[in-house]
Amino acid sequence: MANRFSVLIAAYKAGRYIAKALESIRAQAHTDWEVVVVEDGSRDETEEIVRRFAASVPQPVRYENFGVNRGVAAARSRLLELAAGDAVAFLDADDWWTSAHLEQAKKSLDAGASFVVARIQEYDLAAARPLQSYSPSPALFSDPVLSLFTSSLVRTSSCVAFQRALAARVGAFDASLRINEDRDYWLRCALAGAQFADNGEITCFYAKHAASAMAHTLLWAQQEVAFHEKYLALSTIPLVVRRRALAHHLSNYGRLVRAQDRAASRHALAKSLRLAPSLPAFLRWVRSAVLP
Repeated sequence: MANRFSVLIAAYKAGRYIAKALESIRAQAHTDWEVVVVEDGSRDETEEIVRRFAASVPQPVRYENFGVNRGVAAARSRLLELAAGDAVAFLDADDWWTSAHLEQAKKSLDAGASFVVARIQEYDLAAARPLQSYSPSPALFSDPVLSLFTSSLVRTSSCVAFQRALAARVGAFDASLRINEDRDYWLRCALAGAQFADNGEITCFYAKHAASAMAHTLLWAQQEVAFHEKYLALSTIPLVVRRRALAHHLSNYGRLVRAQDRAASRHALAKSLRLAPSLPAFLRWVRSAVLP
């Protein structure tokens, strides 16, 4: 049974947003919760807002600050260490929930699920308007290992709740991943035998921010390579699927990085060609290796 939820917030320069997230926790129909906030080295009004909130609610609220920036994976790992509830629910500092979020998660967990995914409503903060809404893909429940390996199906950590006993089996977030650290963790939950469930309602609002340009695109491409290199030996997934996935992301990274680092581009494209030989892959390598 999931009685107390540990609501886990990793914060970095979150002073502009976190009050709304906290107010959505206060409004929960399920009132047996604690809040744990780990600030990742930033210094703004976040601590003051959290402490004011703590003084205004009867539930436990804890706050820590690393003092230095260690990354979101380290912050989430520390949150899991501090969690004392029967279940954990992540909430990004700029997202928020409807009042039914924890109540719906509890229903699914009590019914036998160990990992619950809420439906979400994307929200454009700059324009102050809703965007698309999303329900979890059925593939996430029929074959969570393959679906999470193939695609990042969980759009935000704020829509996730799971048994703390599952977290104990899975361990810490992978701090070597700057992006995809959450997808990596959900995949490891699936590999640990988690039973995934849809909570059946839109209970999570996911804030969308303006995206940065090429540097962000390159980082995503590089981190997709890192993710698929990590799981190249995962025997649960067919070898041809693993090789093609890594080859695809190496090719994409090699194409994007060519203007900045020709050597890195050649290396990535050559590795892609070895993993999944094809004429298009060979031509991409030739263009990177030979053409100006």
